[in-house]
Amino acid sequence: MQNHAEKNVPKDTEDNPFEYTLSLIGGKWKMRIIYRLARQETQRYGELKQHITGITHKMLTGQLKELECSGIVNRKSFN
Repeated sequence: MQNHAEKNVPKDTEDNPFEYTLSLIGGKWKMRIIYRLARQETQRYGELKQHITGITHKMLTGQLKELECSGIVNRKSFN
């Protein structure tokens, strides 16, 4: 069964590791998100949104879901 991220991977990237990697982390926001999480591994959603200037709630949520489906980000819910 394909996960969400695999559905968005262009067909021509399957044999090219570099292109495949770019398809997973490319775009305006994903590297910024990864960078923030690398600096401080555990962050609440609000903290992450506060540090990424200009990103909307919808975009951050969508990008985090894609990164989670790719196995790049792990999500844990806290009360």
